[in-house]
Amino acid sequence: MSDDRSAALLLRVWLENGDDFRARLSGVRASTGEEEAEQFTVAVASSPDEVLVAVRTWLETFIRDAGNPVDSTP
Repeated sequence: MSDDRSAALLLRVWLENGDDFRARLSGVRASTGEEEAEQFTVAVASSPDEVLVAVRTWLETFIRDAGNPVDSTP
């Protein structure tokens, strides 16, 4: 098995009622060949600042978890 770790973050933004900012951040875990890719909601936001916090948190979590692979052998 490869030690490569990868993920994707999809950011969707739109305006409701003309000027109400909305965003949804969806994460996608890459397919391992044995399992299909998994998509999940990371955050919903109502301001650009909330989006930035969510992206930073997602990146920090990805980096932290990449150092601790679940399926590795000693």
